[in-house]
Amino acid sequence: MTYETENTIDKRKKRVADVIALTEPDRVPFAPAIGTGYLEHSNVSRYEGLMDLRNFREPVIDFLTRYEVDLFWVPTIYPANVMEVLGTDYIKWPGPTWGIPNNAGFQIMDKTFLEEDQYDEFIRDPSGFLFKKVYSARHTKLRGLEKASLDSIIEFGHFAGLASFADPDVQSALHYLMRGGEEALKWLQANGEMLELGLSLQVPPGVVTGCTIAYDALADMLRGYINLPMDILTIPDKVLAACDVMDVYSHQAIEGAGAMGLDYFFIPLHGGTDELMSDETYRKFYWPYLQGMINHIIDLGMTPYVLTEGKYNTRLEVLSEVPKGKVIYMFEEVDIARAKKVLGDTACICGNFPTTNLTYSTKEKVIEDTKRMLDICMPGGGFIMNCSIVLENYKRELMDAWYETTMTYEVY
Repeated sequence: MTYETENTIDKRKKRVADVIALTEPDRVPFAPAIGTGYLEHSNVSRYEGLMDLRNFREPVIDFLTRYEVDLFWVPTIYPANVMEVLGTDYIKWPGPTWGIPNNAGFQIMDKTFLEEDQYDEFIRDPSGFLFKKVYSARHTKLRGLEKASLDSIIEFGHFAGLASFADPDVQSALHYLMRGGEEALKWLQANGEMLELGLSLQVPPGVVTGCTIAYDALADMLRGYINLPMDILTIPDKVLAACDVMDVYSHQAIEGAGAMGLDYFFIPLHGGTDELMSDETYRKFYWPYLQGMINHIIDLGMTPYVLTEGKYNTRLEVLSEVPKGKVIYMFEEVDIARAKKVLGDTACICGNFPTTNLTYSTKEKVIEDTKRMLDICMPGGGFIMNCSIVLENYKRELMDAWYETTMTYEVY
């Protein structure tokens, strides 16, 4: 199934760089977003993969040698080895902890860790609030952190506060924090090994790290997607102040990625869909933070890789307000012809090929939809063949049809 006998890492990098710069490459880059989908046709369960990222090694080798992908998506997973140590209870993952089958997926629960009357406390001392209120609420083994006190550095108050660390509950939480840190280090080291594995196979790393924008971080991490939209109507100034706080953390993540010398920074968009907020609300509470992150990423020499989850037909003109030839937009659900028309001279586009096609469709339908996508998006460059959302399940014969059609239907 090989279509390029000398498809070196430099050729792959150039191919993707060409489409980002809105020029025509030798062919359309093929770069599906893969999560636990690497494990789909292996003997490794998702539970085993989530517990130890090194278990992805052979399945990743199998995928990257079967398909000549142009960007390597390092497996996007939550570290079950860390979560089991901490007693995490806002995410459910496969395996014995939650009694979920070993090959099932994971699910983040929409919980509230910031009550309406706590906005001021969070805005005044975000680090203290996250440490004592959020960590302790998200992880059962860290409940004791709520008793810890580091609130004063004034005279004797500094020393008096240390007495809280003699509390058995606080000491227990610190013990589990240290154990969780050891497991987190293993997870990070395994991520580094995955990167090296991709490079050894001549596949450049694509999405390695990223974070959400301020609004989504506030909804994901603290307030929840039921409460936050209502807060916009009742306490908009507090929402904006809290978003400003979360924005600081987002830009810290960008600085960290830049220091690592990465080429891409991933921004998954959750709450800005057509259905969840008006254009006016999007312009006030969402776009300023997204635009600011995009510009910061570009300034540091990286490419923003922005995933627009949900429907995004009404936001296309807004998304065009970015530097030309510097951004990748990945769509889950959009009128792709209109996206090409509106964004074609501004940003590289990808996605919108339904992941359901790769699991539940037919070979004939996959080929037909792939050709239609290429007919619309291929002319002029600026297009990467990618699925609509991070892929967890697929049938091999359908993936083969998608890949082969992309490789052979048309060339520039």
